[in-house]
Amino acid sequence: MPDTHAVPVSTAEDESNSVFSHEDGGSSGDDATHQDGPASSGKKRKRERYQKTSCELCKARKVKCDRAEPACSWCARHNRTCVYLERQKPGSRVGFTLELETKVNRVDALLQTLWRRVEDHIANDHGAQSQILSPAVSNHALVQMDGFAQDAPGPRPPGTCRATSIQQPRGPAFSSPSWQGRDGSENAQPSAPSVTSAPSQSLPSAGAESLTPPSRLDSGRSGSTSLSGGTDFPPQDIVYTLVDLYFKNCNTWCPILDRKTTFGTFFGSTSLSEVDRILLHAIVATTLRFLKDARLSSAMRSHHYAVSKHKVMIYAMEHASIEAQRALVILALDELGTSNGPRGWNLLSVLVQNIKQLDLCEESSIYLSADAGDVPSTGSIRRVVVPQPDSWIEDESRRRLCWVVYLLDRYATIATTKFDFMLEEFKMKRLLPCSYDLFSRNVPVETGSLRTDADHPGSSGYTVNKPENLGSFSYHCQVLKIISKIHEFLKRPVNVTSSAEMSAWRNAYRSLDSALDNWLQSLPSEYSRISALCHSDPASRVANWFMLHSAYVTAVVRLHSSAAYPTVRSHIFVPSYYAMQRCLSAVQSLRDITQDVYEANGLDLVGPPFAFALWIAARLLIVHAATVGCPVDPKIDFFIDILGYVGQYWEVANTYARILARVVRRERQGVASFGGMRKSAHNLVNLTAATRQTGLDKTSSHPVALNELDNIDVFDFFNFPKILSLESTSQNGQTEVYHVQGLVNMGSDASRDGAAPDPESDWLGY
Repeated sequence: MPDTHAVPVSTAEDESNSVFSHEDGGSSGDDATHQDGPASSGKKRKRERYQKTSCELCKARKVKCDRAEPACSWCARHNRTCVYLERQKPGSRVGFTLELETKVNRVDALLQTLWRRVEDHIANDHGAQSQILSPAVSNHALVQMDGFAQDAPGPRPPGTCRATSIQQPRGPAFSSPSWQGRDGSENAQPSAPSVTSAPSQSLPSAGAESLTPPSRLDSGRSGSTSLSGGTDFPPQDIVYTLVDLYFKNCNTWCPILDRKTTFGTFFGSTSLSEVDRILLHAIVATTLRFLKDARLSSAMRSHHYAVSKHKVMIYAMEHASIEAQRALVILALDELGTSNGPRGWNLLSVLVQNIKQLDLCEESSIYLSADAGDVPSTGSIRRVVVPQPDSWIEDESRRRLCWVVYLLDRYATIATTKFDFMLEEFKMKRLLPCSYDLFSRNVPVETGSLRTDADHPGSSGYTVNKPENLGSFSYHCQVLKIISKIHEFLKRPVNVTSSAEMSAWRNAYRSLDSALDNWLQSLPSEYSRISALCHSDPASRVANWFMLHSAYVTAVVRLHSSAAYPTVRSHIFVPSYYAMQRCLSAVQSLRDITQDVYEANGLDLVGPPFAFALWIAARLLIVHAATVGCPVDPKIDFFIDILGYVGQYWEVANTYARILARVVRRERQGVASFGGMRKSAHNLVNLTAATRQTGLDKTSSHPVALNELDNIDVFDFFNFPKILSLESTSQNGQTEVYHVQGLVNMGSDASRDGAAPDPESDWLGY
């Protein structure tokens, strides 16, 4: 059995995507000057003794290390690998360099703000006087102003500051969401882990913020369009922080944008176009949840969120373009991270349909081009609406855009268990994306080639030709392909009374299990120790490593829970010991890696798919208790607490935590057993599956309580395999549907003696 804790990890490709700067635990100094004599030798030895570097774990934790050999006392006490690295030569550290670069970029952005405001003042406020001035004088004035903007920061030019008004909020207030703890209190919310923000030294004072002049974000020239006034965006330095937070907290696992290109577009020397402003609005709406700046009140956050979201939605509805889809995808992260409900489904359906209409799910080689005046308003417009990509970054970003829509569709669909994928598998004819660092270099690379699966004509697979060019997102896309096959496999009903059909089901099950094992074995060797890397080097804490592991756990539980905890039972279909161990091992693996993420203060870096994996793992512990007849594993309290932490950023995790807390509390208080809850959920789902045969058949309404809906949310995900209904025709001609006696299994038989399945009689034959 493969080790499910062999955690998939990303290579250094993604370190450029999200990197934490940190201070060294020790300081590097010059080597001791050689001196003759016993006294100098003693001093040298003493100096070398105290100059010994701290171990890497103590550096990361920023605590004093006793520097013991072979392991310091902390590492020995916590059974951690103690690593001593040679002292680096004097020079700038990587973290310091990144911090300095951030400060320089912020100062540059503020200078651009001043220059654009001065330019507006000259062009608009003094237009009449500007017409009187001669061209030479005007040019001389502009040169003087340009020189001022390029010099070191100085006092603001007089007459360039104006207070900005704050409108009333038009959207929901951004407050820390509460979740219901195990004691039933709505305010039982753990404290949030610290969020690292940009250096405060480079920010203007809060009191002076109201006088910050509108930046280039509020002006549109050189062919761009001004969308609205100065209250559309937060202050310039806050916008810069929000864009930086997007690349740290979202783009790591939704990598559709290149950091360098995006910052150059938003904070460069040219004015923003309309599509750039729409993309920036999407980033603002999605990343306000991570901002810890006290200058933005709840009302201001609500205002900026509502304005940005509205502008993106209106623009995306009126423009079928790649740029509009990028903004809509980023906004979809906000919607699907809030609730997996109708609004998210509607947004996702628009995205999928536009991806199809724009042919972004195929590797196009020929693009038609036409003048704007020659394009008719007919069906042929879709042939020319997408231009040829002008760079490798643009070509690869389109590929990544399609794969992210594929990712969102997969997670949203498997959460419902019943729906079909909006982006059909046979339409997905895209090559795997390359690693992020290769994407950023703007140098074309190869990952694989397309092929047609022999066993599924019309569907498109791929062959990996250059595995060295793959990154964590590439492997995430691969495992999502397997999850898609698992979802389709489980949706097909099976006749559990037929030995032939059960044999075919078992063979398909084994094939998918083998596919997961092969995927795990295909990962590079350095992908197997995410826990050690997370603790030994804070600079390597990249969120998509954790997201990749959570995707693997989701796939394992999705497949093996159908055999480990089936809702039906026959003489050949009983809970499998092998499948049960695979599920429990995957849950333990996720618990361990989540502990590492928590200790590294990285819970703000993981997205809704990670919360979904936690939600699956916690529910599996409940289903296991219902099937075996034992108390629920205490690990479920850990998962509920972690979901509460993640819920401070993504509200959907809050919802998961509240449901789990209510279900566990009802069982611990003796209100209902897990087995009874699962049976109630099964009966309600079967009741709502009933359909009318004619339009004259009567309909009825069945009242349902909150606890019954909780049961469906927890147990319906594990209502597999789907059995083939047996129909018969009664004397009155009506068709009746019934199940074979004894097929329904809600854990009552297995829980009589509280025993787990016998590994010697495993029907899967492993």
